[in-house]
Amino acid sequence: MNFMELSDSEREVMEVLWEKKKPMSFAELLRYFDTCTEKNWKKQTLNTFLFRMQQKGLLEVIQEGTYRHYVPSMTREEYRLEESKAFLDRNYEGSIIKMLTAFNGGEALEKDELHELQKLLGDWEKE
Repeated sequence: MNFMELSDSEREVMEVLWEKKKPMSFAELLRYFDTCTEKNWKKQTLNTFLFRMQQKGLLEVIQEGTYRHYVPSMTREEYRLEESKAFLDRNYEGSIIKMLTAFNGGEALEKDELHELQKLLGDWEKE
């Protein structure tokens, strides 16, 4: 599956679903955004976000009688991993070395940062 990036609003919906850790109905989601955030989303706005997220394969629908409940098709950690891979591919030709070089800006690492990086590389080597 190709990575499908979330818009900021779609990410907010996913964050709620990830945080609640249970399927939520449309009404529950709308009530959450009305009462717990400063969002003033109309029903159609939320419905559009949910539909697009289903189309992207990031959200599943569980039909229970006449009610639809929404659940993420991947965990927050799985999404972050895919998002990170896509970022690396898109911006640094998939090279973590090119990314680290760009982030570092050619500056020398502090000793503690260098030590942490060496430890991480050693841990990866053991895997």
